[in-house]
Amino acid sequence: MKKNTKIKYFLFTFLIFIFLLGGEVLAIKPLEEEPPSDLPPGIEVEEIEELEEAKEVPEKITNLTVERIHSAKVKIGETVEVTLKIENLGKEKVKYFLTETLEPNLEYPDPIEVRKWHFQALEVPYYLWEKEILPKGTQEIKYHIDPKNLGMVLFSPAIVNDEFGNNFESAPTTLEIACNPNGKCDPGENYIFCPEDCPTGSADGVCDGAEDGKCDPDCAERVDPDCKILDEKGNLNLYVTIGIITVIIIAGALLIPRFLKKRK
Repeated sequence: MKKNTKIKYFLFTFLIFIFLLGGEVLAIKPLEEEPPSDLPPGIEVEEIEELEEAKEVPEKITNLTVERIHSAKVKIGETVEVTLKIENLGKEKVKYFLTETLEPNLEYPDPIEVRKWHFQALEVPYYLWEKEILPKGTQEIKYHIDPKNLGMVLFSPAIVNDEFGNNFESAPTTLEIACNPNGKCDPGENYIFCPEDCPTGSADGVCDGAEDGKCDPDCAERVDPDCKILDEKGNLNLYVTIGIITVIIIAGALLIPRFLKKRK
């Protein structure tokens, strides 16, 4: 009996000890991290604010389309109207962002904000529109370009991103910029894209290398065969000229003394 009493007393005392120890543990303040002891004097340690977790975008399938519409061929100096057509084939209103990359060698005269995307040393200008489109709705966004150089322009796809993270792209398009014939080889025109104004052998920045009896100034040495022929002809003419002058000098040296003797 006494043995059971001692055991109960021991267990009771042990439980009280555990209870008191637990209270002391809960009363201890969490340890705060101390800054490193080897920091240079005058350096203050800033606390880093914890970032909030990114909110998940609700997943929803939408059905948008985007199409770029413009002329296939224009003359240099003409202003071109470009239309971006967006359609919502779904049954709900959708908020979207439309991105159009601006191509080099073109001027964009409209008063639209030009944004720039930077990646290392690369800088890409673009237009950005933020719109909402109704279900079964159609929208058109227009802007203009002024071509300044002849040739072919390849437009990158226009990109649509909606509020639910869905992406849509247009097909890439091309624009041929032809010359406006006026009888002069104007800056920006050349034999390839404007043979009407810039015939072979013109100083147009293009080496045509055609055998036309004209040495193209845009060709490297020995590329245009006409340059070699003209050089050979020039050398022949030079040799002939030197020979004629030499003959005249010799004849003069022989005839002049005889003429002077006869006069005496």
